[in-house]
Formats: sequence, C-alpha cells, structure tokens
Amino acid sequence: MQTRGSLLWVLDHTQTPFGKRLMRKWVCQPLTDPLAIAERQEAVQEIVLSDSLTLTSVRSLLSRLPDLERGVCSIYHKKSSTQEFYLISSRLSRLGLELQMMLPAIQSQITSTLLRSLLLDIPDLLQPIHKFLKVLNEKAAQSGNKTELFTDLSGFPVLLERTEQIQAVLDEIHEHRKDVRLMLKAPTLTYTTVSGLEFLIEVKNSLSSTVPADWVKINSTKAVGRYQSPLLVKRYKKLLQLREQLLLDCQREWTSFLEQFGEHYHTIKRAISHLATVDCLFSLAEVAKQGDYCRPEVCKKQHQIVIHDGKHPAIDLLMGEQNQYVPNHTELQGNGRTTMIITGPNMGGKSSYIRQVALICVMAQVGSFVPASEARLGILDGIYTRMGASDNIYKGRSTFMEELREASEILSHATERSLVILDELGRGTSTHDGIAIAYATLEYFIRDLKALTLFVTHYPPLCELERVYPQHVSNYHMAFLLNEPDAPSGPDELQPEFITFLYQLTEGAAERSYGLNVARLANIPHAILQTAASKARELEMTVDCRRFLCDF
Repeated sequence: MQTRGSLLWVLDHTQTPFGKRLMRKWVCQPLTDPLAIAERQEAVQEIVLSDSLTLTSVRSLLSRLPDLERGVCSIYHKKSSTQEFYLISSRLSRLGLELQMMLPAIQSQITSTLLRSLLLDIPDLLQPIHKFLKVLNEKAAQSGNKTELFTDLSGFPVLLERTEQIQAVLDEIHEHRKDVRLMLKAPTLTYTTVSGLEFLIEVKNSLSSTVPADWVKINSTKAVGRYQSPLLVKRYKKLLQLREQLLLDCQREWTSFLEQFGEHYHTIKRAISHLATVDCLFSLAEVAKQGDYCRPEVCKKQHQIVIHDGKHPAIDLLMGEQNQYVPNHTELQGNGRTTMIITGPNMGGKSSYIRQVALICVMAQVGSFVPASEARLGILDGIYTRMGASDNIYKGRSTFMEELREASEILSHATERSLVILDELGRGTSTHDGIAIAYATLEYFIRDLKALTLFVTHYPPLCELERVYPQHVSNYHMAFLLNEPDAPSGPDELQPEFITFLYQLTEGAAERSYGLNVARLANIPHAILQTAASKARELEMTVDCRRFLCDF
C-alpha cells in the first residue's frame, strides 16, 4: 500500500502488479554502482525524449498483463488451477509472440543498452511457454475439466490407455442395446439418464411383463419403470470405476505437467523480471516528464552533494499547478564543506529541506531524474536520519532515550561516504544537557567521521562550530520576514512576534526560533501569548546579562 506523500507515491506509475513490487524494491534498495545507475538513466532519457511508436507499443502491452509473477510462482509450487495456468501461459505466449514480431523495430529504433537487452531477451526466455500451451484444450482448461484437458494424449500414455479402456466399455454397452431392443421388441429404444444415473432402460408399466426376471429395477414413476440388465449393471459399475480412476490419473498427470513447467520456472521468471524492469523505467520516465526533472550526474569517485534549485518531490507534486514551491541549493563536498547547520523559525521549512536533499539522493541512486535544475552527486553508502519525537512505552524508553539510541545507531554505522541528517538532537532533555550532547555529537561528525551532514537545531551555541571548523562547517537559516505587531502596545505590554515565512535557505545563523509565532498560529489565547512574550524577553535579558559579565 502506498502512502500519499511518500517517495514511492511520487515514483510509482507502473502498470503491472509485479512492476509495482519491483519499484518498491528499487526505492528501498538504491543502486551503488554508477554504471548500473547510468544504464537506467539512459533508458529513462530515451523514453522521455523519443517519439518511437515501438516504445508506445511496448507500454501498451504492459497495460494488459495480469500478475504474471504470482501466477508463475503458483504454477511452480503446483497450486495452480487449470484456469489460472491457461490465463498466465496464454498471456505470456501472446506477449512473447508480439515482442518477437517487434524485434526488427526494437533493434533499429531503440538505442538504450538496457532497454534493448531487456526487450530482445524476452521472446527467447518465453519460448518454452508455447509447447505447454499447445497441448491444452482451451475450453476444458477454462472450465477446469481435467479429463479433457490435453488435446493430444500421445504424450500421456497412462491417460491414453485409460481412455481406451473406457471407450471399450462404452462400445460394449452400446452394442448391448441391440439385444435389448430385440428382447423388448422396441427397435428405436435408447438408454435414458435420470438424476445422473446413466444407461437406464425405460419400460412402460403396462409392458412390465415383458421385462426379463433377472433385470434390476432402478427406479420408477406412475407411468414407467427403469431397469438395467445384468450386463449393464456389471459394465456400468466397471465404467464408473474406470472414470474414477481416470480422474486420479488426470490429477497425477496434471501435477506432472506442472512439474515439467517448473523446470523452466527460473527462465520464465527472468522474463517477467525483465518486464517489471521495463515497467519501472517507463514509470520513472513519466515522472521525469511530468515534473520537468533533470538528469543528475552521479559519480563514485567524488564525495559530494551539489543540487541547484532542488525541490521536495512529494510536496512539489502535492502543490500541483500552483507552482509555489521555493527551490533551494545544496552544496556539500567531502574535501571541503561537509556540514550544514540549519537554524530558523519553527515551521520555516527546515525539516522539509533536509528531507528534500535525502530524497533527491535516493532518487538519483534509483536511476531516476530529480526535481532540480542541476545535480551532481556522489555515491552514498547509506542515509542515516534522526528525526521526529516519540517514546517507546512498551520497552520503557522515554523520548530522549529513543533519540539517543537512534543517534548511537548512526554513530556505529555511518561512514564518510554516508549522508547523516539530524533534526533537533537533544531536545528531549534539559537545555544545557541537550546543547552539550548535540554539540559533542555534531563535532564528532565534523572532526572524526567526516560524513556529509545536515544538522537542524534551535540551539545557537552549535553555530559556533562554524568558527571552530571554518573549512568544513557553514551556518544557514530559513529566511523569514519579522513584521511589526498588528496593534500598538503599551510600554509594559509586549506583543508576540508575527513571522512571514520565505522558505529560502540563506547563509548565516538565525538569532531566534520565534516559537511564539507558532503559538499564535495555533490560536493560543492572546493573554497567554502576551505573558509568554514578556517572559521570553525577561529570559533573553538574563542570558544577555550573563554573557556580558562573562565577556567582561
């Protein structure tokens, strides 16, 4: 299930169930091989720019496919019904033949190495399907009738022998009808079937005296009686036994038939995997075309994240045609600035910005185009995040404990080839302890780990790290306008600030977080806001006084 607003929701325009599963896998497991990434990018670019009818035809083929992956898996595990088998095999066979007819056009019109190899390979991989489909009776398969399932029994000697035995008994029963007609002096007499009982001899009650004494009366009505001769009783019993045996034989042969199909399972599954890959490439191309994305330059040797006019893919899509999303730049270099400390007012767009950088990196390593005017990215071995606030009551862990455990995991696993995102680390405890932990952790990332790091904080002392490590750290804030209070206030009456968010990443640290603006937006009563504003001013003056004394 896709979550609206997620990266999978943005990227998944696949048309097949197996394509959807592969797209989820791509998003969860991005590539780390630049050559493989480049192959996907070239395929996506060709689909975006090409007006080839061949590509249009291929995508049309995908739109009509059932869940081939699960169907073939069901066949492999011998759990498939005849109906499912016929549906899956017939669709695969038809697909293979249609692609076979398109091979000359694929070879002449498609230049992407990945697309060409996938599409040219599929017909050969699906070749075994045709022989299995050829021996099936379509009507019997779709009705589930296994006794008439195979059109040619020469390849099924057990069924052939059983069928011949049944036919011999039937011939004997029909030959016996001549004797019955002579006995009853009824030249046109035929056998009757009632309530599933076959080969009944129907005689009017007025003529019951003509019925031989050794005949068995099966049932009767007011008008007629129904009988079977000793030979019919014996041969019909034999016929029922043979038919029951035939059902068992058919089931065994069906299981054997599925086992033979299973020998080609991995080949056919590979063909379906090719189809899923093509489906995903078409999906990425559609996303790139609709969003006017750029092709990122991905290089393994350079450890960098350089994004010009980057946008959050999900937010940009959710905003639709309003086109109001404010793009932002990002520049992190492994041999230079590795860390961005981001401050600014609450709700100013800090968290959206750092998510945006992470998502663009994931998209690039998936092989997708990205929402930016230009992007140059190094290969990341992982993206580690510490965001949000939640406790774990079941395990007896507080919010702060969860914060530290997540930070500890990052410290244990991140490398200098990683992207680390920390959002307000240390907010779960007292201010002094929080600042100390956040400062020490961030300094470790800068000095020792040297991972590319985005660090969001409301603690001004952390911005001093720019002065300590000027080559590796830069302070940024999300720009805003500080407006005058709406109503005049007395000398002793302070009004809460009023902020206009600009959502533009700007160099330098923000002096304050302007949390009272959020309180105002949340409709906190005005009297409480005034008291809070006065208290905030008082605390700021206390801190400033202490800082002045320390400097003095």
